[in-house]
Amino acid sequence: MKKISVIIPVYNSRKELAKCLKSICSQTYRNLEIICIDDGSTDGSAQIIDEFAKKENRIKVIHKSNGGESNARNTGLKMATGEYIAFCDCDDWIDENMYEILGRELADEHIDMAGSGWYRECNSESLEIKNKLPVSNQAFTRGELLKYLYMRDSYRGFAYMWNKLYKRHLLENRYGKLILFREDLSLGGDVLYLAEIALNVRKAKYVDRAFYHYYQRQESGCHTKDVKKLRDWLKAYEIVLQRFEEEQIDAEITAYVKRFLAYHSSNAAEIAISQNLESAKKEFQRFMRQYEQEYVSLNSQYPERIQRYYHLLEQ
Repeated sequence: MKKISVIIPVYNSRKELAKCLKSICSQTYRNLEIICIDDGSTDGSAQIIDEFAKKENRIKVIHKSNGGESNARNTGLKMATGEYIAFCDCDDWIDENMYEILGRELADEHIDMAGSGWYRECNSESLEIKNKLPVSNQAFTRGELLKYLYMRDSYRGFAYMWNKLYKRHLLENRYGKLILFREDLSLGGDVLYLAEIALNVRKAKYVDRAFYHYYQRQESGCHTKDVKKLRDWLKAYEIVLQRFEEEQIDAEITAYVKRFLAYHSSNAAEIAISQNLESAKKEFQRFMRQYEQEYVSLNSQYPERIQRYYHLLEQ
């Protein structure tokens, strides 16, 4: 039984943290290394981790000054000794057989990554997020994986770091050096990281069941109103686009990445308009115009999206 290193960055999540840790410690797959990186928490989260570590010898704890989520994940990656790697956010939780079932898929020497479905947890309501189109139940190639990752309207189960299990070699570059999260990006580091390791995939599998429970907080990064963070999010997708062009990824996939750039640019422009930030608005509108063709052509079945897009461009 291969060891799984589970990397959990922890920052001020006292209310949800115990549920997260219990769900991981209760996994039916027992050979776990649970790495908790306390990223300068001030709400008592550090004490909760320490209490769990006293009772559970599989938990390794690092307390450090606040450096951001990417810095915390990098700290965990450098400590990890498992043949398989998993990520879990500190306010989420997982079903008890998640790693057993995904680990079974990775036991095949040809499979590099195994993914699964997930639930959105919000206001005591649990919603299973399903793919609109069927996903192959056989091993699939890198090209198919990238399609599943970026054709988001059709395949909603693929987008994130945390509903997957990875063989360690995926997280290394061609020289055998560990791939790390970009710490200069305040938002979007996970977007870039998942794209980078997806480029290493030869074969992947998808389990059409939901195991991961994503707790949606309104104050989370994806709901930020901070213009600087929004710029970083766009920069992350720009880097993804650059890497895909370097690797000569199929034009259909890069078009969907451009659509993401257009979409996030429109959201950023909307926020800049609401805050009367004229310079930022014009900056984000330039992105919108740059990727307008891809956005419009790939949203032809959603006229309301296109109408909103042009309305924001006219502001």
